Amino acid sequence: MLAEKLDRRSQKTRSALHAAFVELVLDQGYDALKIGSVAERANVGRSTFYEHYRTKQDLLKASISQPFSILADLALPALPVGGVEDLLQHFRQNQQVARVLLGSPTRPLLANTLAGLIAARLAQAPVLRPLAPLELIARQIADSQLALVESWVIGRPACSIEAATAALIQGTRALASALAGLAAD
Repeated sequence: MLAEKLDRRSQKTRSALHAAFVELVLDQGYDALKIGSVAERANVGRSTFYEHYRTKQDLLKASISQPFSILADLALPALPVGGVEDLLQHFRQNQQVARVLLGSPTRPLLANTLAGLIAARLAQAPVLRPLAPLELIARQIADSQLALVESWVIGRPACSIEAATAALIQGTRALASALAGLAAD
């Protein structure tokens, strides 16, 4: 009972920190963002922030890991495709946040996080003959995915959500197949 109550409290605190983070990124930008400001906006102490995250980069990574897992899963043909269209719709509905995060200085952090997720998946797959280290292949796939997502979010060039979804899926799988030697579906 106590553990369940603490877990709910922890989830509530993390949700408050994530919401405060998004608000402040929009208000101040990522570079100007201070941990104290996030804690204050979330109505928690700095020490509470540090119980959950070490840095603002850790908070950013935690914020994007779940949605980026959908993109990372695309690198493995054996995994079912799901949620890609919903994810793109989420980015479009939260366009202001997406534009800030997909731009400088957070873009490299996003790319590193996504590449790490992709590399972990590639490491679990039966790789035939990778053309380069898996981390490098994962980085190329991540950069390709983020470029497509960013272009779709800003609408340049305009394209349907169905076309963007298909391009993400097929492009990711083609890169994984060509560079890592994974069998395409």
